Amino acid sequence: MMAGHHNRKMTNYPRARYVALFVALGLVGIVNAGGKAMAEDSRAPDAAKSRIKLLEEHEMTPEQLDNYRNTASGKLNLSRLLGQARTMQPGLQAMVSAMMTDITIPPDEREIVILAVLQLDRGAYEWAQHQQVAAEMGITKAKVDAIAAERFSDPMFNHRERALLAFTRQVVKFVRVDDVVFNELSSFYDDRQLVELIEVIGIYMMILRVSEVAELEVDAVHGADVWKEAARQAK
Repeated sequence: MMAGHHNRKMTNYPRARYVALFVALGLVGIVNAGGKAMAEDSRAPDAAKSRIKLLEEHEMTPEQLDNYRNTASGKLNLSRLLGQARTMQPGLQAMVSAMMTDITIPPDEREIVILAVLQLDRGAYEWAQHQQVAAEMGITKAKVDAIAAERFSDPMFNHRERALLAFTRQVVKFVRVDDVVFNELSSFYDDRQLVELIEVIGIYMMILRVSEVAELEVDAVHGADVWKEAARQAK
């Protein structure tokens, strides 16, 4: 179902990988008499999970530690990786939370856009999570398979969905969008929604670049639980 890049990643890493919100770091080096960092025994497992250290509990802020201990998203490798940017993480988390719970794009359409971004930019960790999210939202496996094969004009998609997919492809691949694609999409969405769509695309382009540069291992697939948790907290 998934394109070659996704298959490559799953071959490299024996366990699955994905996304959530964000929390803390990991793996501490110790310095020997010669001044060289020596890995502790605990480094080996996490070193296999990411080229960039994951936050450990003792390195987390109080807010990160609370999220780590009490939420499904906080325990994910992605949360511990993104938590490295300690001062930026709270703002990013607020933006992601708003994207998940407080925009005017219908949830299934937002998810189609996210899947398209992950396929186009080969976000293996996030792709694993969002297959589960898509199923929870009622997006058919046939549509997920079509996105994985980049059959964005497949007739199984309705007119609105095809416009979304064409727009997403141009934003991801070319940054700028031609008049035909833009005008088609704007016949379905107002100005607020157009900006929301661009920002959803941008959020996932950024997050997947962090996970792909880190070569982050899929630790667990809890995508649907993360989104349900965000919906409960928003009420």
